[in-house]
Amino acid sequence: MIKKAIAFVYFFAQLFTVSGVYAAKDNVLVSGTKALLNDALFWILILIPVSAAVFIGWQSWLKSGLDEPAEMAQKDKIIKRILVASVIGECGMAIVKLVLSYYGVTVTE
Repeated sequence: MIKKAIAFVYFFAQLFTVSGVYAAKDNVLVSGTKALLNDALFWILILIPVSAAVFIGWQSWLKSGLDEPAEMAQKDKIIKRILVASVIGECGMAIVKLVLSYYGVTVTE
């Protein structure tokens, strides 16, 4: 019981002392994190469609050498899954960009 009380007091002491430090607008940690998110989102937005195109091209090339209709149907399903995954990835990144724009992080394309 005493350990829980000490942990509780320690948690709130840390919470109240740290909050003032990170609230500064020109903090190096905040501006660096914004720059990191900006760069990471930019490259992810480029890599998702490029990697999807490469995977679809690879599956289409593999499909061209097949004779069985069942195997061709399997490759078509894989291509559809790749398309759906890339659309979900792009929409997810759009949601992340929308949330981050609220905090002042803009991703330039």
